[in-house]
Amino acid sequence: MLSIIDFQDNQKWDEVVKSFENYEVNYLNGYVNAFYRQGDGEPLLVYYNDNETRAINVIMKRDISKIEDLTNKIPANTWFDLSTPYGYGGFLIEGKNYEKVNKAYEKYCKEEGFICEFVRFHLINEYHLKYNGEIETNTRNVVRDLEVPLDLMFMDFEHKVRKSIKKANKAELEIEVDLDGKRLNEFLSIYYGTMDRSNANKTFYYPKEFFENLNKMENNFVYLHVWYQKKIISTELVIFGSENCYSFLGGTDREYFHLSANNYLKYEIIKWAKEKGLKRFILGGGYGADDGIFKYKKSFAPNGVCSFYVGKKVFNEEKYNELVQMRNEDMGFESDNLFFPKYRA
Repeated sequence: MLSIIDFQDNQKWDEVVKSFENYEVNYLNGYVNAFYRQGDGEPLLVYYNDNETRAINVIMKRDISKIEDLTNKIPANTWFDLSTPYGYGGFLIEGKNYEKVNKAYEKYCKEEGFICEFVRFHLINEYHLKYNGEIETNTRNVVRDLEVPLDLMFMDFEHKVRKSIKKANKAELEIEVDLDGKRLNEFLSIYYGTMDRSNANKTFYYPKEFFENLNKMENNFVYLHVWYQKKIISTELVIFGSENCYSFLGGTDREYFHLSANNYLKYEIIKWAKEKGLKRFILGGGYGADDGIFKYKKSFAPNGVCSFYVGKKVFNEEKYNELVQMRNEDMGFESDNLFFPKYRA
């Protein structure tokens, strides 16, 4: 009933994922492969099928012996922990046998030496309500409903957003839809500049190879660029599945902030996604709880705020506590930290 598909078998992987009516782009092989190449663990596709219920889950398998503070303290390729890829995840289920899915998955994890898992739950399918581990929410995300008429959607934007879009239109900005990433170099120039300006964590400085791998997801990504006087001044990479698209990565040239290009770009993305027949544009959240970035995203969907849940589950309590005790012996380790898993803090 439960099988594992290796990420090397990319054709079978994507066939299984896309056989689900409401599949998400975060589950596709090209998406997880891009993060694998950044050292985020080995991707595995968990597939459950009992002829009444089907389910998939993407997990990143991480060798605990590779943690710097635990190297040479535990054997290699023996004990692992799991995390969903960056973004959103958890089981995507067709059917009602949630308990059978959870039971089969937990049995597999215990047999394979998986100590614990950390899950970033998807915003839409509410699997977190069926999760048999600990769940919590400390942040909120923004989802723009695309199934309302465009004129009503525009009026739903905050006043300052509507005003800035009108301003951008007067400046005669132009939009380009780039379906193959042909302007990746221009995108990266603006993206890295935006990361520098915001003092972003170094983990967000994805190399060119990362985007080239994402660009292999045919029919599941698009770049939209804003042009002004023969120059790209704002740009964004959008990824999408069968129903939902995601504001993934992008930025704006600071010299052109006065043209409100970023608001114009978001509006053009919304128009493009609606015309494509997608149901939701997921803008995500901020770096912290309800910070400035979150408030900016909320201005496009004041009524589209929802809680972002994460899940934590320990499969092997004895080994988990043993690993924490190993870290307790390290100078400077704070045993009362809230990080999960604690031994990775």
